This record gives sequence, structure tokens and C-alpha cells, in this order.
Amino acid sequence: MTCPDDQFTVFAVKELFFGEGNSGEWKKFGFNLDDKVSTGNSDDLCKPNAGGTGQTAYPDGDDGKDNSFGKNLLPTILTLYPAWPQDVNNGVKNGNFTALVKTQCLPATGDAQGLTSKLFGGTTLGMAPKFDGTDKWPIEPGLLSDPMDPQSSTIIFPNSSVTGSLFESGKNGTFILSVPVKSPTKSTSIKLTLHAARMAMNLSADRKSATEGMIGGVLNTEEFVAEVKKVGDLLGLCGNPLFDNLLNQVRQASDIMTDGTQDPTQTCDGISMGLGFEMVEAIIGDVGPANPVGTACP
Repeated sequence: MTCPDDQFTVFAVKELFFGEGNSGEWKKFGFNLDDKVSTGNSDDLCKPNAGGTGQTAYPDGDDGKDNSFGKNLLPTILTLYPAWPQDVNNGVKNGNFTALVKTQCLPATGDAQGLTSKLFGGTTLGMAPKFDGTDKWPIEPGLLSDPMDPQSSTIIFPNSSVTGSLFESGKNGTFILSVPVKSPTKSTSIKLTLHAARMAMNLSADRKSATEGMIGGVLNTEEFVAEVKKVGDLLGLCGNPLFDNLLNQVRQASDIMTDGTQDPTQTCDGISMGLGFEMVEAIIGDVGPANPVGTACP
């Protein structure tokens, strides 16, 4: 739908939820992207990657939710870095980064279809956010078509909708979350690019905040391996056999094609992922500094 440029609502991520826990919490995260309920014995799926097995990559979560990241990789990450979810959220709470969604013409009440939503990366705020609608986040230029125009996001969901309190982005978008990571001597940023992505959240009555948010999509396996190699370099693990083994584990977690489908004639080249979140109203600020690129293991 067309609407005036000055009628929009901006939400910023306040907290992220990764689905960690020993009671199958991961099964509730994400979406059924491939419209299948898969087990390790299913024969209508892409072929295992890097010598893996179907028993590794599957089964799906509840009701076919695709979240191989939560099932297979999150436990490994938490073994190596137990405070990772807490540290990521501290990055948001300290004003280091966030993700923002701007929806044009979100009505104050009632349902709406065909809304346009855009995704932005928020960079260093310079203070702890208040999460009261007044936080004016500088915009990371990496997702912009014009690095001088903070509104020029290239990540667009053209078919967003509201039904009751449920906001949905529409299917087959791209969602990018860049998380700054530092060691005592180096800094980098981990870019999580979710393909075939969708997002849903429950809006508050005043439509100024949202809870029970969920993002689901597919990490391209080799794109994600390249990001993991940045962490390896940051932690001085390049060439370590344990790190090489970790990269193999990442590839073996592949459970889907990058476009969110299954193809039994192809090797799986994507890792499904689900991520929970809460959002609150915010303001898009000026263009901020670019995220550090960092170096990566070869």
C-alpha cells in the first residue's frame, strides 16, 4: 500500500532469545520453512554436508520448526563460550548495537495488509538505551543503498501485515543481524544473514512495543563458516585441530537449501535458525560508523 513518508513506526530490538537450555527449548524457535516435518529417516531432504548424517541434522523442532542452529550448533557454542547469549544481550543493553524495523503506515488499531517494512542495523548509541521510544540509534551503513542516507535500507519486506496483535513480515525476505565481538586486543563483527527469512511478533495494545518475537531463516553454510572463521582469528584458534573440527561440525549441521526448500538431488547448503526477540519503539538516527570487518582464519 502507498502511504505518506512521514507515517511510520520504528521498533528496535531490546532483547534476543537463543533457545538455550537442556530441555529442548530450541524446538520452539523458528518456523517450518520447508513445509515438512522431518526426522533423521526422512528421504525427501537434501543430502548431508561434510560427511554428516540425517541423524545429526534432524529431527525438526515442534511442528516441523526448522532450527538446526539451535539443535546442533548452539550447544557447541555454549560449551566454548557459556556467556555468549548474555554477552550479546549486554551489547544491546549497553547501546553497542541493535536491529531496527521501520513499518510504513502501521495503523493505531485494526488489521492491515501489504505494509512495507525495512530492516536497519543500529550501531553505537553512546549511552545505555532507555527503551522508552526516545533512543535515537545511529544506523550502520552496511545495509544502506546510499551511505549518506540513513533511511535507504536495501532490506525490504513488502508484504508485512497485522492481524489482531500479530505482526508478520511476510515470507522469503532477508534478515541480517551484525553482532560486534571483541577480545582484549581485537574487534570484529559477526554478520548473521538469514535467507528465506520471516519474522512475527505480538504488538502491544498501543503498538509501541512487541513481545514473543520470532525470526526464522537459513544461514548459508559457507557464509556462516566465513563468519565463524572471524571468531577463530579473534580467539587465536587458527590452525588448531579443535577449531577445524568445529568448522566441520558447522557444515554437518546443514539441513536445508539456502532458499528454504529441500532438494534430494543436492547437498544441503544451509543451516536453519530461529531467534526470539522483544522490540520497543525507537528513532532512526544519522548514519553511524561502519562495523569493524576484522580478520579471519584462512
